[in-house]
Amino acid sequence: MSEFKEFFEALQQSVVNDEFVKLTLSKPIRKSEGLLNVYVRLFVIDGKDTFELKYRYDTENTFKNLSLNELMVCLEKLLLETFRTGTLFTLSYDLLVMVSKKKQVSCRDTAPSFKNKLPEISQKS
Repeated sequence: MSEFKEFFEALQQSVVNDEFVKLTLSKPIRKSEGLLNVYVRLFVIDGKDTFELKYRYDTENTFKNLSLNELMVCLEKLLLETFRTGTLFTLSYDLLVMVSKKKQVSCRDTAPSFKNKLPEISQKS
């Protein structure tokens, strides 16, 4: 997890500070597998923060709900094996994490894309 330390710390901090907007994984390594993107949103289910991952394929979408710790494990695997880029959108800034073909990880922040959080949805399981 050390390669993604800055990215994961920013993710945790954005949740703690209530500034998390969304997270997107893009630039698939192998487009032939059909997985185009993974979108991550934060929901409150039964009073707990839950991250919903939307796996966007050519023909369908699938969903998975994870805790923050589970999300970080999943993101690391996806970024090392399936995608080249992840973008964390927060109210303060956007953080772009890029993984090279040689598995070198780099981060860079940019001006925030969002001034407001996405509409909140509370769900009960």
